Amino acid sequence: MPARIDPRPRTLPHLARGVAVLALGLGALTACGGNSDAGDAAATTTTSSAAETTTGATESSAASGGASQTQALTATEDNFSISLDKDTLTAGTYEITVVNKGSATHDLAVEEDGTTEEQTDSIAPGGSTTLTVDLDPGEYVFYCTIGNHRAMGMEITVQVT
Repeated sequence: MPARIDPRPRTLPHLARGVAVLALGLGALTACGGNSDAGDAAATTTTSSAAETTTGATESSAASGGASQTQALTATEDNFSISLDKDTLTAGTYEITVVNKGSATHDLAVEEDGTTEEQTDSIAPGGSTTLTVDLDPGEYVFYCTIGNHRAMGMEITVQVT
């Protein structure tokens, strides 16, 4: 009598082995995720094109000489540093465009006398948002509130005259 051949393919063991390999691979990727701020990346707010449009509108209204002019300011966050596009600030309302050029998620808070006055949402790497704040004469600290970023140097002292 000839040997009997089973017509059903034996794919179940191969499928189970493939699922196990996939699960192990995903587990390794999750464990090596690296950036603890990755979960905040989805919290990006305004895109840079909208911020540029708003800044352009602010500059044109400032040129027309309105009584309560909003001043434009850009704060650039980059790998644990913050820089401003202006060295001197006068009292008034500022629309701050916050640009994240770093590789981690950041935000920007404005503090006066130890009290946080305003704060942005989280900004993913490459993203930007805007923040409007009234600054009276005095000393302020602009800083990142995420993790230990402030302790790592993400703060800048600002004098407003």
